[in-house]
Amino acid sequence: MKNKNLIITLILVFLSLSFSCKNNRDAAYVAEADAFLTKLNFQGSVLVAKGSRIIYSKSYGLCDPKNKKSELIKPESVFEAGSLTKQFTAAAIMQLEGQKKLSLQDKLSKYFPDYEYGDLITLEMLLNMRSGLTDCINASEEFFGKKTAANIEKLQLQNKPLKKNILLEYFYKAPLLAPPDSTYFYCNTNYYLLAKIIEQVSGESYEDYLQNHIFNKCKMKNTNLDFQKTDTKGYDYKGRYYSLPKELSLGCGDLNTSTLDLLKWNLALTRGKVTGKRQFKRMIKTNSSYGYGLYHKDKLVFHGGTTNVFNSYNSFYLDSKISVIVLSNSPITKNNATVIAGRLYKMYKNSN
Repeated sequence: MKNKNLIITLILVFLSLSFSCKNNRDAAYVAEADAFLTKLNFQGSVLVAKGSRIIYSKSYGLCDPKNKKSELIKPESVFEAGSLTKQFTAAAIMQLEGQKKLSLQDKLSKYFPDYEYGDLITLEMLLNMRSGLTDCINASEEFFGKKTAANIEKLQLQNKPLKKNILLEYFYKAPLLAPPDSTYFYCNTNYYLLAKIIEQVSGESYEDYLQNHIFNKCKMKNTNLDFQKTDTKGYDYKGRYYSLPKELSLGCGDLNTSTLDLLKWNLALTRGKVTGKRQFKRMIKTNSSYGYGLYHKDKLVFHGGTTNVFNSYNSFYLDSKISVIVLSNSPITKNNATVIAGRLYKMYKNSN
């Protein structure tokens, strides 16, 4: 009995020392990360977690930098997340595919029968950025023509809405950038069309579908797809606050969310609770570095996002279950969320 009690005592001591050592390492990491972000004059919110255990979650600066009386940013504060939207659009497509309501080999012509190149493009090509379509946001002059693109920019700076379905109107006229499935080219038009396909197949608006089948499922209470429905504001180098028009950003850049909600998303998606485990495995098993709303590199899946005055980065390491999330209400030229997230991860790995 004495030997048994001794063994139990030793085990408890070992566990206690191990826990204390882990806490000390985490505390040292938090102090280093905080010093780094403070020196950088970072504006926004960051979160580092291992599984569901939050290691570091802190926010910096004011929700509205121009209003000194505005609230301080908090971990639940909502930011524009830009292209992080694409992860959600891809997951919605995979949900519908799993329900056999669509196929990734469906031709675009099934949903847009009057489109000239519809028989040459599949939904999978849209997901993998191999459609050959011209980007409606980053190549607006080529997509809309110079006159319309200039008018869109003018309305965008004024935070005014565009003509409803203007993107679809010009989609039928826009030239192809390259032959379908011939090359990878990052293109927001792909995910706008996928959002429209979700609406056709589900019978719900894109916003309602994501709310009902993804945000609610993941318990993402601070996430929405409404124009400028954020707790935070950002400003460009001229002091202007403006956002991507809803008519362009649907499905490709209209997500508003918080670091805490993105952690919930990472855990639910990677555990197969959003699409099912088989569908998620398909999302991360592509032959290229991009597919299904995610960049892939070894055991890392990630995506960055920029709107005019916000930028973001969300990453998940599949082997270690580490999430690194950065949301900033400042332009990428001031605080680069991708670079910051890389530094935070490197610091964490070096501390463990």
